Amino acid sequence: MKKKVPGFDKATFVTLGRLDDNKNQILLLKACKLLKEKTNDFNVYLLGEGENRKILQNYIDENLLCDNVKILGFIDNPYPYVKNSAASVLTSLSEGFSLALAESVILNTPIISTDVGIAKELVDKHDCGNIIDYNESNLANVMFDYVLNYGNKKNIDVGNEFDVDSEVSNTLAIIESVINENNLKSKFQVLPYPVVSIDYSELGSYVAKSDCMYILSVSKENVKYEYLINFKSNNNKLVVFNNGAVAGGNVSVPVFQRHSWANILKASSIFVMDPTLYVGDLSIGWGIGKNENYYLENSSLILKTLINKMNIKLKDTIIYGTSAGGFLSIIMGIYLKGSRVVADNTQLDVTNWAFVEAVDNVIELCFDNVAMALKYPERFNVVDAFIKNNYVPKIYLHVNVCSNVDNEMQLVPFLQKIENMKNVDNYNDIEVFLHYEPLKGHDGLRQDEALNFIYNLLNIEN
Repeated sequence: MKKKVPGFDKATFVTLGRLDDNKNQILLLKACKLLKEKTNDFNVYLLGEGENRKILQNYIDENLLCDNVKILGFIDNPYPYVKNSAASVLTSLSEGFSLALAESVILNTPIISTDVGIAKELVDKHDCGNIIDYNESNLANVMFDYVLNYGNKKNIDVGNEFDVDSEVSNTLAIIESVINENNLKSKFQVLPYPVVSIDYSELGSYVAKSDCMYILSVSKENVKYEYLINFKSNNNKLVVFNNGAVAGGNVSVPVFQRHSWANILKASSIFVMDPTLYVGDLSIGWGIGKNENYYLENSSLILKTLINKMNIKLKDTIIYGTSAGGFLSIIMGIYLKGSRVVADNTQLDVTNWAFVEAVDNVIELCFDNVAMALKYPERFNVVDAFIKNNYVPKIYLHVNVCSNVDNEMQLVPFLQKIENMKNVDNYNDIEVFLHYEPLKGHDGLRQDEALNFIYNLLNIEN
């Protein structure tokens, strides 16, 4: 721990972690650009490797930050850097426990972190740093305070809170608590609706039930495609709902998020279950399916038949979803040509989703190998799906510009990619509605906001 490292003659900040979108180091670099307008008396070291190294280095070069900011790559022993820093910086979009933060505090180095992992708990309990929002000005101001007070590092006393025995005990307690809580959640309980089960071969002769809530289960190639249906015989409008992520995973019964909306909705409704969640311990599936068997395509085509049997026109159908449900809805709109899609804070490129572990889990469980997954880019990116199917549905995109995971990581790359999209003849307009809601983050529209928007599209008086 006494090892000396160069470049600590002025206030120095370090950040440890893989150079990727989730770690969000670009926020730190933007803050450095603002900080340099106030002072040149600082250094920043990025310790780690990753796919964003070139992007980050280009930003450093283009903004003349080379004298202050350096990417050091993977460092076998980062502790001397942390020990001698003014503060450790973490700008992640999501984290688990975050050992890097705990290690920094143990080494008597304050932390500057977004509200992820144990950051807030550490700061509140030990007064050992600052919690920042996803704003470069906020981060730059906090860093400037550390520059002004460089050399006045106070002692941080955490006792034995982070010794091995304590950490194992705390972790086990958290796991047990989460398991107990999840077992009480409704997603593990069968919803109180009657179930009608048919084979796919019987779908052609199936007669849709009206004026009652029921679950239709269609078995196709040993996969169950499940729909919660509320077909109102006196109404020729339809809203289709797709699920977002299901907290905790381990789904064993069909999940129909927002099913309570059916009771107040002034239209017929169908809530769609993604059978991908049954593949393994998944909390999110994006309809990916299993190897060559594309569940979202199958589900959409079954749904198309059901809508036809309800004598509802696709032009009178709205497909709605938020987050992963928005992604499902957009792809579903390709197969339900003529319908319209309302997607709220949605993923548009699954491979660029902030929560990398969720994507990795889907690829691992849904495909025999990565090479198999690479054969189907249209299952992961909506623009690739547009190109493959030569069709873009009418889409209404709602995005909170204050949510980096939706704005910078999804919407902006999507608009750039679709600008260069070629060989798509059947193209409907995409309308983007930008919301400025700093406190909502990734949360979608309120129920009343969503229903009012849908009613307006369907010409239903509210």
